[in-house]
Amino acid sequence: MQVSGRLSPEEFWEQMNRIEGRVLSGARQVRVFGLKEWVGPIMIGDWEWVDDRLSSAGLVHGTAHGDVSVQINTVVGDPRREVVRAIERATGISPGEPDYENLHQAVEDAPGDAVSILADGVSSEFTQWGGVDRWWAAGVVDDVALFLEGRNYPVHSVHLNEIDDVQPYLDGLREYVRTVRGGM
Repeated sequence: MQVSGRLSPEEFWEQMNRIEGRVLSGARQVRVFGLKEWVGPIMIGDWEWVDDRLSSAGLVHGTAHGDVSVQINTVVGDPRREVVRAIERATGISPGEPDYENLHQAVEDAPGDAVSILADGVSSEFTQWGGVDRWWAAGVVDDVALFLEGRNYPVHSVHLNEIDDVQPYLDGLREYVRTVRGGM
């Protein structure tokens, strides 16, 4: 292995293989959801582990460089906590700021709006924050806590369905990385 802080192409793709294996293993432990009528690129999104326990499993519809995207995360615990974190990242609120506690509290206290989202054909109540161009939503479907983040995609058009096979999402990430990174 090189010490330069950069991975060779072979090391990079070996690391991608390890990540994919971990995601496949995690996907067997949790229910994940995707968009029912999506046409376009898909890929895995944020997958996080705390003490080797899966705490967040995300699927993305769209790309970071695209105009339209929706990420759907299954999370452990209160999905609103993830909304607060995402809004703070999007608006540049960070713990290093002098007024962080007040800004954080304002985001945490924002009431949001009730919105119905279909999940496997059944309407579920979510709470939505943000606007038309960028929004966040939190809710529970069949005891599964979900956090959604959308960009230029109407929240009322979101129809979720449970995903049994995450391999197409892994393939989509690999294709996207090849496009952005080039080669291999």
